[in-house]
Amino acid sequence: MGKPFAGQKEYFDAVIRTAQYVAGLTSDRDIWTELGKVVTRFFGADIVAFAGRRPDGRIVIHSCNSVDEPLCSGLAGAAEEIIDQVLESGFLASETLKLPQSCSIAFLPLAEGRRTATVMLVGHRTAEPLPRDLLNVYLAVAGMFDTTLARIASERRFLSMADNVPEMLYQMLRYPGGKTRFTYVSKGSREVLGLPPDELLADAMGFCGAFHAEDREAYETALARCEAGGMRLNQAFRWIGRAGECRHIQLNAMPVVQEDGSVVWDGAAQDITERERIEEERKRNLLKLGKSLEETVQAIAATIEMRDPYTAGHQRRVAALARRIAEEMHLPAEEIHGIYLTATIHDIGKIHIPAEILSFPGKLGEIEYALIKVHAQAGYDILKNVEFPWPVAQMVYQHHEHLDGSGYPRGLKGDEIMLGARIVCVADVVESMASYRPYRPGLGVRKALAEIRKNRGKLYDAAAVDACLKLFKDGYEFE
Repeated sequence: MGKPFAGQKEYFDAVIRTAQYVAGLTSDRDIWTELGKVVTRFFGADIVAFAGRRPDGRIVIHSCNSVDEPLCSGLAGAAEEIIDQVLESGFLASETLKLPQSCSIAFLPLAEGRRTATVMLVGHRTAEPLPRDLLNVYLAVAGMFDTTLARIASERRFLSMADNVPEMLYQMLRYPGGKTRFTYVSKGSREVLGLPPDELLADAMGFCGAFHAEDREAYETALARCEAGGMRLNQAFRWIGRAGECRHIQLNAMPVVQEDGSVVWDGAAQDITERERIEEERKRNLLKLGKSLEETVQAIAATIEMRDPYTAGHQRRVAALARRIAEEMHLPAEEIHGIYLTATIHDIGKIHIPAEILSFPGKLGEIEYALIKVHAQAGYDILKNVEFPWPVAQMVYQHHEHLDGSGYPRGLKGDEIMLGARIVCVADVVESMASYRPYRPGLGVRKALAEIRKNRGKLYDAAAVDACLKLFKDGYEFE
């Protein structure tokens, strides 16, 4: 047994058997002993050992397989210097050592990343140097071991990460007939689904068959669509747990179609039930807040109505027209709603104006008119500290501004005026001119529309004017 075997065929057969054996290794438990057994069994080596360096610099033998135990006992001391050289250089070395018997030993570097972390010692009981052909074979074997160790380390890292995240990581195989099975499921399945991985690996229907009745078709349709287009699935579905509870499961997975027509899905499943609950609660609170806000605005409008019915009726009609103009301009629904609520209270500042001035049945003097003009500023001061989802206070402040700067209270021009305020301005002008006032009879819709048409783009926003004219052309009427 001390003489190494020779012959290309024997080398080739041994390498093939080694490759087959190490391909089946999936754990690093007793890995050095396992690798040592491979070399002694398939290559007839008398001694196989693995050595490395401790953090304190000391050389240590991890494992030693030998047909003769005394060969291992003195190995560390006899080989320490050469092991240190190979660890530093990363190159193969060969040396005959005088152990209890003379052994010709190959020192083979095993890499970990870019550095040599371990040295494999393979020896035969002979004083003759090992043949070059055998050294080359051992280098090839060392390369196999490098690859195997890297693969096992990578798999261990993946499994460690996969089993320590709250999501369920999985690989699912779907066959053309629709049958499904899992080839991998992480431990996160317990947290996400309340089911252990082994149960899902044994029967995928524990997962696929538990979708909410209303979501099953959507689930299958989504899979088919993504498989056909090679697209990522990122969608949430309702899933019924074993205790009957409804869970919201977010699936994020990518399909890969195989040559036989089957599809491999690599993905992650996340339990977003709590997130969905919070989102639903947020929506309910927003609805409540919106309703409360609207009720508050209407209460303010009602307060104004009790003091000045003309102003209140005016605000309601302006609000209705402003909303229709904004809709005709195809603004977003939320923006339209903000404009409507603003118009509902756009004259709130008139609450500071004496009632006898508001209802004076004639032309106002310069001082009285100046007081009327203050209502835009007063309205802004009332509303500026109220937290609306829209810039209500600013729109109220600006609703008497004109594009050419001739408006009040600040003489803003063009785009300095908010779009919502420009819309309220057009609606305000049309309603004011068309309707009855204490100081004059109504002038009618025709004259009101003629006014905004005449000053389109000069005083009034062109898009808002066009939308307003179209509305009345299509039959719009004030209440």
